[in-house]
Amino acid sequence: MTPNSAAAYGEGPPAKPPVSGSSAGSVPPSSGLPTLGIIVSALLLGSAGLFVILAEASAPTAAFLRCWIAVFVLAPLAILELRRHGLLPSRALVVAAVSGAALGIDYVLWAQSVLDAGVGVSTVLISVQVIVFPALVWVFGGTRPGWLFITCIPIMIIGMLLTGGVFGADEGAANPERGAIFGVLSGILYGVYIFGIHHCRKAAPNFVVAPVAVGTIAAGVMTAIAGLLLGGLDFDLGWDGWAWMVALAVFGQALSWVLLSISSPLVSVSRTAALMLLQPLSAVVLGSVIAGERLQPAQWIGAVLVVVIVWIVGGGPEALRRRR
Repeated sequence: MTPNSAAAYGEGPPAKPPVSGSSAGSVPPSSGLPTLGIIVSALLLGSAGLFVILAEASAPTAAFLRCWIAVFVLAPLAILELRRHGLLPSRALVVAAVSGAALGIDYVLWAQSVLDAGVGVSTVLISVQVIVFPALVWVFGGTRPGWLFITCIPIMIIGMLLTGGVFGADEGAANPERGAIFGVLSGILYGVYIFGIHHCRKAAPNFVVAPVAVGTIAAGVMTAIAGLLLGGLDFDLGWDGWAWMVALAVFGQALSWVLLSISSPLVSVSRTAALMLLQPLSAVVLGSVIAGERLQPAQWIGAVLVVVIVWIVGGGPEALRRRR
């Protein structure tokens, strides 16, 4: 799953494609290194669902380990940041913790969506956050998105319905209907998380890693609660399972988020939007090639619709006009 919208605003770790209701802000021309950082991040985020499948862990276990292993990776970086800038402001601390709790539930739902519907479908469906985040900014912040964004909403919904299997799903999927529902719900919760990080970065602009670490700890607490409510956590994964979970936490979460947090402020919103399309696209490719997923024609059409809408609301067309 994926942190993308926040990265597009330079506000922290994003997990899904960036959003913007209006034209992208201008950023000074960047070197190739930040662009490479975003590309690597998108590919790592796109592989997260595959790691969940290869680990053969239950959804609560995968979510729990993803959070707490990442905490051990983020903690030293967060401590260095706190030593450099002092304590995290109380408002940012609270917002990071609350939004992190939403992220924890999101992780459980998304992991189950991966197991039920597949890597590609779950990663495309979670892109619903590109609607949720600006809608929350509109309702609570008074910043109205542009008409282009509002017009794209019904098309995005149609794309998600097609991808979710309304007109046919992968015959090999365990529970495509439940997976589609959980995928959309996880995307909504991720939109809530990004909205929280949006305000957290405003309250503490000098901090990048510390809010992520606080949010990840809060998410880990929620995944532990979910594990207890859903029958417990199973840590008997074998060496292979543990290796894939470490890969998920390090590459699919900690490293990808930090890379996006560092690189996105140095790259324009429109370019970030276009590059982050590699996340759902790589997830669909990896699901087909490695996990043996076979999407139905209607699902492919839906996935393409979603990707195109994410590209449009992320500022892709404006990037093309500027190049001309």
